[in-house]
Amino acid sequence: MPKEKAVVYARYSSHNQTEQSIEGQLAAARKYASLHDYVIVQEYCDRAKTGTNDNREAFQKMLSDCSKKQFSVIIVWKVDRFGRNREEITFNKYKAKKNGVRVEYVAESISEGPEGVILESVLEGMAEYYSLQLSQNVKRGLLESAKKYQVIGGHTPLGYKTGPDKRYAIDPDTALVVKQIFEKYASGLTMAQLTRWLNDSGYRTPKGKKFTKNSLPRILSNEKYAGVYVYKDLIRQPGEIPAIVDQDLFDQVQNMLKRNKRMPSHSWDYSDYLLTDKLFCGKCGKQMVGKSGYGRHGGKYEYYCCKGRLENSGCDKSHVRKDWIEEKILKEVLFVLNDDVFMNFLIDTIWEYYLKQDTESKEIENMTRKLETVNTAIENLVRSVEDGMPYKLVKNRMVELEEERTAIQKYVAEAELKRGLRLTKEHIAFFLEQFRDLKYKDRKCQTKLIETFVNSIYLYDDELTIAFNYSGENNTITLTDIEKANTCFVRTCSQEQGITHSMRTSVYKTVFLIKVKI
Repeated sequence: MPKEKAVVYARYSSHNQTEQSIEGQLAAARKYASLHDYVIVQEYCDRAKTGTNDNREAFQKMLSDCSKKQFSVIIVWKVDRFGRNREEITFNKYKAKKNGVRVEYVAESISEGPEGVILESVLEGMAEYYSLQLSQNVKRGLLESAKKYQVIGGHTPLGYKTGPDKRYAIDPDTALVVKQIFEKYASGLTMAQLTRWLNDSGYRTPKGKKFTKNSLPRILSNEKYAGVYVYKDLIRQPGEIPAIVDQDLFDQVQNMLKRNKRMPSHSWDYSDYLLTDKLFCGKCGKQMVGKSGYGRHGGKYEYYCCKGRLENSGCDKSHVRKDWIEEKILKEVLFVLNDDVFMNFLIDTIWEYYLKQDTESKEIENMTRKLETVNTAIENLVRSVEDGMPYKLVKNRMVELEEERTAIQKYVAEAELKRGLRLTKEHIAFFLEQFRDLKYKDRKCQTKLIETFVNSIYLYDDELTIAFNYSGENNTITLTDIEKANTCFVRTCSQEQGITHSMRTSVYKTVFLIKVKI
């Protein structure tokens, strides 16, 4: 009989537990699986995660994988690994059970009879009580640390480090950049300009990532930089942290943050421009960026401008009105989505690309055929024994085949988990056709349409060319790619639209283009 497939879930919190807690749970689970003749196909681990809720990445991935029908048992250390209150545990077990997966505990023996149900309910109640008690103890300990003005959990803000007394100390390597952030913002730089300066200068966040427009407001509004220690709504004490900026500069920045939140930006704001990183100049190939300003009578003007012209590099491409070009592109996208001929073309091409990328399926098919061969060999050996051949003559070969079958079954199960949802052509058609029903005037809908379908747009004086995504290429299609493409299909629409649709193929990638006369 094939061995039953199982997975293991293990976690430890950051309180009074160590990395060895995970390894100990895994070792015990493997021993448990061996005793029960299970084969483990996957191990899910959440390290240093709280158990007070089930918002744990590996845990949620495991629950999701239950629907793939690649295992029938989840092995956990104790009831409290599956949640910390009865409602969560019951709900999580229900999600597993509806997919034919049961939960078994290594350190708690629970029978499947009525008494087992009662015992499990008691254990769930104890887990909930323990969780609440632990949470209260942790909060009490954090408050005591806060009363000493010590660093409490999380990431230490940029510019600081934890001193030997566990209090905030200035980090000389990063404190200067914090001061520059305050000074440059106070001097009039926008969030976008400040973000670009930080990233271009090689500065990074405490997590080692690039700065984003969301990083800076948190820094600029953090009272710690003015020397104020704050813990929730319970403690607020000036002078208990070494200040990086003086109070006058901090107050000036706070006033500017309030004012700029109410007033529209008079400078560039990438977030307001739908075609950012998509629109390029057809003359020089450089990106066209958003620029706004106010006229003498208070009216706001918004344009896309060629960076080549702004940088005085010789390009004479005229600015183009933001509302006009965005509306034009959106209409062309919708035109394609509502054209059945081209919709079917997109569906067929994406399906062909998906099949080429789905190498896991071919490997699974090969291993499945190999499994059939092994099963046939085992059946033949069983018949030989039934026909009178001494078992000791085939014992070694039978053991080898059983081990090979187990290994293949484990490989296939792991491959199925990694592959995830198996797409069909109907899935792709449904996904694309749903865009026909989106609310065209909604800004979020417009953003979704552009991000999904448009690879790049090249704007000339008398026409524009839209390159669509459909071949799976993530790279931006360049002006050179378009110029090198050889036309292999052309269809002209109504004369009043002045649109020529063409699908071109280059030696580098396949490009689906729309050319529009303007």
